[in-house]
Amino acid sequence: MQLDQNPFFRKAITPWYDSNFACWTLIISMMGVFAFAILGILEGIASPEFHRHIWFPSLLGGLSLFLVIKVFLRLRRRSKNT
Repeated sequence: MQLDQNPFFRKAITPWYDSNFACWTLIISMMGVFAFAILGILEGIASPEFHRHIWFPSLLGGLSLFLVIKVFLRLRRRSKNT
């Protein structure tokens, strides 16, 4: 028995939250969060009473940078497939 093969080759429809515009908007906004985290780290290093709170901007910067890398890799992988 043969499999029913569809002769139509359609492009996959991506949801709005995974569109190129939404991904680039997310990358740009997360770069702003990363810059804000760097400023927080610099301020925490400059004043001795904030040394114990440097973990929070470090975590914020690391997570935003991780998200930028993941979304950029998703965009790159999608552009190679099309």
